[in-house]
Amino acid sequence: MEIKLNLRWQMAKHDIDPILFTLLEGIVLNGSLQKATQHANVSYRFAWGLLNKWQDRLQKPLVILERGRGARLSAAGQALINANQKLTARFSPELDNVSTQFKQELETILSTHSEERTTIYASHGLAVSTLRDLMHQQSDLRLDLHFHGSLDCIQALDSQQCNLAGFHIPEAPFSQEISSHYLSTLSPDSHQLIYIVKRNQGLMVSKDTDKQISGIASLCQQNIQFINRQANSGTRLLFDHLLKKHAISASQITGYDNEEFTHMAVAAMIASGAADVGFGIAPMAEKFNLEFIPLVWEHYCLAVPQASSHSPAVQQIITILKSDAYKQQLAGLSGYDVTQSGEVVPFNKIFA
Repeated sequence: MEIKLNLRWQMAKHDIDPILFTLLEGIVLNGSLQKATQHANVSYRFAWGLLNKWQDRLQKPLVILERGRGARLSAAGQALINANQKLTARFSPELDNVSTQFKQELETILSTHSEERTTIYASHGLAVSTLRDLMHQQSDLRLDLHFHGSLDCIQALDSQQCNLAGFHIPEAPFSQEISSHYLSTLSPDSHQLIYIVKRNQGLMVSKDTDKQISGIASLCQQNIQFINRQANSGTRLLFDHLLKKHAISASQITGYDNEEFTHMAVAAMIASGAADVGFGIAPMAEKFNLEFIPLVWEHYCLAVPQASSHSPAVQQIITILKSDAYKQQLAGLSGYDVTQSGEVVPFNKIFA
């Protein structure tokens, strides 16, 4: 049973067709209404009618068409798409968590017999979402995925709230000071580590900014607005370590206390113009058409108790991670390395 919760826009008691947002996104990406219709998989006539309908209701143009210069969003169109991106990025992971929880409760009520479930708590990202989707397509395993910060995931595993916990930690030498946060709970005697993906973290920067941002030190400029991740996330741990390495205090960064809970939400805030720069992963910068300045490669792994490491569920997860289908889906994303996906890796390699 699949349950999906979505945000719904309503303006003046009229529902906004989600295709409108897809059209506006297509215009941003392609600079052409014709190409935007292909992006949204609708006819030009339908697109033109939908745009006119909402332009009439708003009494403002959403798109500006110029002969020989294609199409671009008006101020109203840009404001609408910015708001939708921010709301979707901020709330979709939590809606996923709520839908997963409700699905568990409903299936328990409807089921006539006990069914084994596998629950993963993991940091929000494309790698683990792809794993979930492929598991549902290729396996009968009931996999429930909840999104939380890395440290919260490890703590949930320790308290038996989940069967596996996804976390990420930078490669050496950056891992040395961060490892203690994980090794207070994880140990090679009690846990096995399964490699998901290696990924690159760095600065996500608006392409439209005229501010000079080239690295961590640039964030100290008073005219630069930063957007941060929440405490207890692996990304926040890494970012704070980088600040320490560069002898930069949090008080020197405008916006350090402004937090979002996912890479996607940080990227959406930058794309909307609410911030100039944030710290996150390359695929999200690419998704929101942002510049990406790579800084640190990191390991993204699943931790599983040794007692259940040979269970059918864990073995199916490993099989999916090693599969060509999984690697092909991530291969096209910048900043991802799937060479080790599905490998059981030693602690001394990850916590070097």
